[in-house]
Parts: sequence; structure tokens; C-alpha cells
Amino acid sequence: MSLDAVRNEVREIDERIIDLVAKRQRLAAQIARLKQENSLPIRDEEQRKMVLDRVFTYAVESRIDPVAVRRVFEILIEMNEERQRECSGDGNLP
Repeated sequence: MSLDAVRNEVREIDERIIDLVAKRQRLAAQIARLKQENSLPIRDEEQRKMVLDRVFTYAVESRIDPVAVRRVFEILIEMNEERQRECSGDGNLP
């Protein structure tokens, strides 16, 4: 396989990752609505810990750097919390 072919495959994967992040953001909007209906706070430390522990373990099982994967998911969680704040009308408030 040529370098260009491999780079094209990586580009396709990158685009799929972005599509999945966008889907995750759309789900965050739904979560915001449900939390608002149930008077729940946006930040859920227990859920955050469960997600980070789950992806860490899955990364270990997948034989990729679990610390780096955890950092990626910390960013994704922050993005989702921000989206939830936007949908709840809280803007950039923590």
C-alpha cells in the first residue's frame, strides 16, 4: 500500500471520528433536556468517573495508550457538558 493510500485511509477514519463526535454532541442536547426535566445538574461526577474508567479499561484491552485515551475522553466529556449548558440556557457557566 502506498503512503498516499494509507494517508487517505487515515483521513477517512478522521472524518468518521468527527462524525461520531458530532453524534455525541447531538446526544448531549438530548441529555440536557432530560436533566432539565428531572432537575439534575449538568456535571455528574459519578457518570464522568464511570465513562473514564470504562474507556481506560477498553483502551488497555485494545492495547492502546489508556492515559492518552482518557485525556481524549476528558475533552469529549467537557465538550458534552458545554453543549448541555448551551442547551439549558446556561451559556458558558460551569
